[in-house]
Amino acid sequence: MDRIVILPERLDVERAVAHDTLVELADAISKRGRADIVLTGGTVGIGSLAAIATSSESAPIDWSLVHVWWGDERFVPAGHPDRNEGQATLALLSHVPVREANIHRFPAADGDDVETARQRFDVELRAEFAGKPRFDLVLNGIGADGHIASLFPGRDHGTADDLTIAIEDSPKPPATRLSLTFAALNSGSKVWVIASGADKSTAISRLMAGASVEEFPVAGLHGTVETALYLDAAAASLLPS
Repeated sequence: MDRIVILPERLDVERAVAHDTLVELADAISKRGRADIVLTGGTVGIGSLAAIATSSESAPIDWSLVHVWWGDERFVPAGHPDRNEGQATLALLSHVPVREANIHRFPAADGDDVETARQRFDVELRAEFAGKPRFDLVLNGIGADGHIASLFPGRDHGTADDLTIAIEDSPKPPATRLSLTFAALNSGSKVWVIASGADKSTAISRLMAGASVEEFPVAGLHGTVETALYLDAAAASLLPS
């Protein structure tokens, strides 16, 4: 782990992630004329997006140059409250002038089966990056079981060549999902894991103790430039002082 940020409360984590995310977006736009960010759901993930929306540092960002992706999505109909993209829209995307064409949603369950939907999205993802993704920032929540995106312990994580995976047996409902794989997530220059609450403390502790990817998938995350943890005191409570 390259960097660990520990703050007193969840709201402090959300504000820190918001500030640092906006710095990364501005830097990416300055260097290459666009920024690609992978969003996450969950309480602290959505809270961080809301903190971006209300931050005064958001205004200078040229949101027309920001491309938005998700680490995973629940394969339910469009507009369903379980969809990560709907929660992200309410928290952030409806408050900033991001172009609709730059919002890369996973398909909803409105016709295709999940594998056909995965293939369709996989084509879009590869075409956008001429074959291999190049994300500037990948935000990840973490489950108490150590899962990230929809990559769960003891389940299929895809092959080294897969960028996306269709899941039909998620242990956490809904069972059917679409997810980026480690090959895609780890193409991010900076990969951050965001966690709050004592229920995440065991997973964080096991991660730092060197748990296997099969047991705790979060252990498989590695940014090409940086891998970082943003934790509140409760999530960090089992780490050595």
